[in-house]
Amino acid sequence: MNQVAATAARQQADVPFTIRQVGPTFGAEVRGMPIHGDVVPELLGEFISALHRYRVLIVPGLELDPADLVAFSRRFGPLEIHSRFENTLPAHREVFCVGNVERDGMKASFNRGVEQWHADSSYRRTPSDASLFYAEIVPGEGGDTLFADATSAWRTLEPAMRRRVEGLYAVHSLETLRQWGARHNPERAAGVDHQPEAFPPVRQPLVRSHPATGAKSLYVCPAVISHIEGIGAEESAMLIETLIMHVTQARFVYCHRWRKGDLVIWDNRAVLHTASLFDHTRYQRLMYRTTVAGGAPALAD
Repeated sequence: MNQVAATAARQQADVPFTIRQVGPTFGAEVRGMPIHGDVVPELLGEFISALHRYRVLIVPGLELDPADLVAFSRRFGPLEIHSRFENTLPAHREVFCVGNVERDGMKASFNRGVEQWHADSSYRRTPSDASLFYAEIVPGEGGDTLFADATSAWRTLEPAMRRRVEGLYAVHSLETLRQWGARHNPERAAGVDHQPEAFPPVRQPLVRSHPATGAKSLYVCPAVISHIEGIGAEESAMLIETLIMHVTQARFVYCHRWRKGDLVIWDNRAVLHTASLFDHTRYQRLMYRTTVAGGAPALAD
């Protein structure tokens, strides 16, 4: 380690970041966490431990370009390339763009209609571990992100319902998502996840256990689930609706109102999320997302 790196390491060790819980049962704002340059392993380990505990971390007031975001994200593990390849940055394919902005050969992915609660990449055989979302352009109103604490929701589920759902598997399918998008976002239907052949339907547990904490959570993504194995279509739909209504009660939900420069990191193994609408005729919105691939060693420690 050279002298500059050694000095930076001592400074990081001497000034730990601070944490303030913001959600009813989860979610925390973090200040003092270095994002640019080297981060000592001990500090990164503390940050990951905080993510395991709070499930959603907000780091406000940053100035990141896409290369910065990719570099920091890689500290947590390998990054996915999104199935909607046309909405990634040409210079940084790990960055998926969300919003209503087109520039420099990039077209962001935009929903004019409602978005369902979900965890990112549930359609992959090994779903993603975490997502990082950076606010580049924030609308004057709307465009919030809501998070649901699927871990606390499991803990408070009625014992009879817990016995009913534990051990059941749901089938997650990009074709189901395409059909859902055609109904709810018709302008976007033709472009929704154009690689269903590369991602055939996969079975995921309705109740999953976190590899680091052992905590169980409900894994319910209505727009992606075609059915629950072993029960009929009508019963599947009713059960999914019952579970999602439980998970998304106000006592389990934190709404993040974005400010430019916010970086939010969430654990897809423990929370669900969705977005609120905004007036796209008046405002622009552009968010950069990176996604940590499933089974990342750093996030499993």
